[in-house]
Amino acid sequence: MMILAALCLAFAGFAVVAASMDRHQDQLRTEGLAPARLKAWRLAGYALLALSLAPCLLRWNASVALAAWLGLLTFAALALGLLLTYAPQFARRVAAAAAAAGLLAWLVAG
Repeated sequence: MMILAALCLAFAGFAVVAASMDRHQDQLRTEGLAPARLKAWRLAGYALLALSLAPCLLRWNASVALAAWLGLLTFAALALGLLLTYAPQFARRVAAAAAAAGLLAWLVAG
């Protein structure tokens, strides 16, 4: 369950960071937001990415946790990239569901 929690939180974090980027604002319908709000979105995305490390650290020792976390980050980024390429209108809903699922999985496993 901890791996699922870390993966879902990483996916949601990458989606929020992507929503704050000029390149993906059209795809994730965040165009027209104020620069201060975009900066807040970016910081929230980084916070979710950092938070996704915690379930790995709870599951393994630090060296294994970092290696597993980097692998999960890679998989989450690939999944979001494919989703933005083939179904960008669906990515926003999947990211919200992933954040909720990640927190729920973490609570259930912890």
